Amino acid sequence: MKKTTLFYSFNLIAIVFISTIAFAQVGINTTDPKGVIDFNSSTLGVVYPNVALLATNDPTPVVNPQGGPIVEGTVVYNTNTTNNGLITDIYPGIYVWNGSEWVVHYKKRQSALHNQTALLRTESNFVGGYQDVPGLGISDAKTFTAKYSGLYRIEVKTNFAGGRTETNSSIFVSQATGQFRFLFGGTPYSFETKAFSAFSSYIGGGKHYEGIWKESYETTYVNLNAGTTYPFSLSFDAYDALGFLGNGSTGPTSVNLINENFESYTVVQTFTPDPECPTAGWVASAAANQCSGCSGKTLNINANDNTNCQQSATAQMSFTPTVNTVNISFDYRFREKPSNYDRFRVYLHDGTAQVGPYLVDHVNTSDNRVYNGSHTVIAGTTYTLRFEYVNTSRGFYASVDNVVISELSGPISDEGRGYVGNEVDCQIEFTYIGE
Repeated sequence: MKKTTLFYSFNLIAIVFISTIAFAQVGINTTDPKGVIDFNSSTLGVVYPNVALLATNDPTPVVNPQGGPIVEGTVVYNTNTTNNGLITDIYPGIYVWNGSEWVVHYKKRQSALHNQTALLRTESNFVGGYQDVPGLGISDAKTFTAKYSGLYRIEVKTNFAGGRTETNSSIFVSQATGQFRFLFGGTPYSFETKAFSAFSSYIGGGKHYEGIWKESYETTYVNLNAGTTYPFSLSFDAYDALGFLGNGSTGPTSVNLINENFESYTVVQTFTPDPECPTAGWVASAAANQCSGCSGKTLNINANDNTNCQQSATAQMSFTPTVNTVNISFDYRFREKPSNYDRFRVYLHDGTAQVGPYLVDHVNTSDNRVYNGSHTVIAGTTYTLRFEYVNTSRGFYASVDNVVISELSGPISDEGRGYVGNEVDCQIEFTYIGE
């Protein structure tokens, strides 16, 4: 009986032991494990095997004790750091083998944002071209130190607006342009920007629209090395801004020598009258065949496709500059008669001879546009801007409007200068985006 009892007792213990092996959960400092293994401590941590990995794509020095490759899910704590500038670089942390590479358990993160600190008023004639953007310029000696080796994204956000334009007798829109230059580690990254300003004589006796900001983004991707410090800067080069006060710089303002929309105007001209023509040379009237930018009365001449109309007429507008450069602009339209000779041309005359090339010269070629150009003159000399129309047989018409001749001789002003950081500061952001 005693022997039998011992036999049954032994088998019962064996069954319990085997069941425990088959279904056991291991608890450390707990009697109620919630998983295959459950650690319970408020003061102690789990220490992973410490190894010095070589690269994310190299399983060594970790080995499989059963032989063959290490299995997916193998976890180690890496103690090594590599700075080769490669996407396989590693740094200390927990890594998991996924079958082909080590994957960091906690992803690397680095981001840095740098802001403009003050408004910049641009100068188109700035000595050296580029002006530092405050807080981000060369003089600010800004640097960025990469925490990791790998690919970084650099986003440069810029904000530019034009200054105040010249005025005229109707609506005037002008474009200010320039170039931002981002220097990083000695490498320049440049991109252009533009903004518009306007003037309207029809609102409140004359209203300027300026400081209309244009936001731009430029994104660059670079591979950086961990621990390396890179200098960077942001600067701006404003281009000459025709149509803006002082051409976009601090300087004399524009003075109009002629600003004519022909609403109340007496035409001065030389011409040969022809009763067969609907107009007696050039006239100031509201014509049907106007240029695109014209309104109300214009300076116009019309042959009306009349077979018997033959006339040549030259309208003249006189001015005397006080400096040696003037800017001339006007709207015009010329419609020629196919298979017949008709011509429209515009030029400067000093009372003795034509000065310089034709501003406009069309022979048997229709056109409808705005002319705008700068011309060299002699201060104190009286000039005439001449609009010449030649029709020998059965022509059509020509019209002119919004004639402005101006010079930079007014009071010194900085109102034509542009703005960098007018509404929103320029920003440079560095972001690590991965191996």
